[in-house]
Amino acid sequence: MISKSTAHPLVVFSIKVYSMLLVAYPTRFRQEYGSQLVQVFEDCCLKAVRHGGTNDIIRLWVVTFLDFFQSVISEHAQKEIEMKKEMKPEDIQRAGSALIAGGVMCLISMALLATKISGLWAVSFLLMVYISMPLLVVGLLGLRKRYGEKVGWFGRNILLLGAILGPLTSLIVLLGNFLWGWMWLLGHAVLLACLALFGFVALYTKPLPRWNIVPFIAGIWYPIMFWFSSITQNALDWELPPIGVNVAILFGVQGIALAALGYILKSDVPEVTAAPA
Repeated sequence: MISKSTAHPLVVFSIKVYSMLLVAYPTRFRQEYGSQLVQVFEDCCLKAVRHGGTNDIIRLWVVTFLDFFQSVISEHAQKEIEMKKEMKPEDIQRAGSALIAGGVMCLISMALLATKISGLWAVSFLLMVYISMPLLVVGLLGLRKRYGEKVGWFGRNILLLGAILGPLTSLIVLLGNFLWGWMWLLGHAVLLACLALFGFVALYTKPLPRWNIVPFIAGIWYPIMFWFSSITQNALDWELPPIGVNVAILFGVQGIALAALGYILKSDVPEVTAAPA
């Protein structure tokens, strides 16, 4: 909770963002240590803004981010050890269904933008940020749970990073009211870029029972289109450009690939836990 003595706007914003970051920790850890972590971070922010202003706040965030991601990965790894790597078939199937639904919602959202009807912008925004994003996060965590041991440390944790940074980026965009142009689509670009990196690793480790190229195809197009559309806009005066037929086709390919990846995950039930005890 932010204290009344915290008056500097940058400190208030930093504490809000940091509080949202804590969602990335396992529930038990967050409940036990969350309030203490926020209080320590608030104290550090106040000291930083008093001593060096904005520059010291930026330095504090650099150190905090490095420590945060290392800590989150460590806590999740510990949680997995405590759970003894148990995987329930229904959890994997649920994650596969979420991945399918998230890809479909993303595809519908892009199709609405492609119609160039201004009134559908809000519908597209709601579908992407509030429906597609949570579904894709569940899907990525399911991929990590099912194939994490097969793809190695990088492949496993890049999925966790995507599941954290994707919604966090969307939250920061919403909190900062950065909704012009393509910025509200940035969260999906981050999440799917991490999926593409997982897919690149999967091409070599081959963790899926078939179609190991699908994760890469499912993740790569959206970040490329976001990057290309971003650099072709005036950074000081972004307007949402119309989506052309070629771009719409690429998004269609990505939506189909996400659905295919979800189908693979949903049907690949862990053999160890598939049979009743």
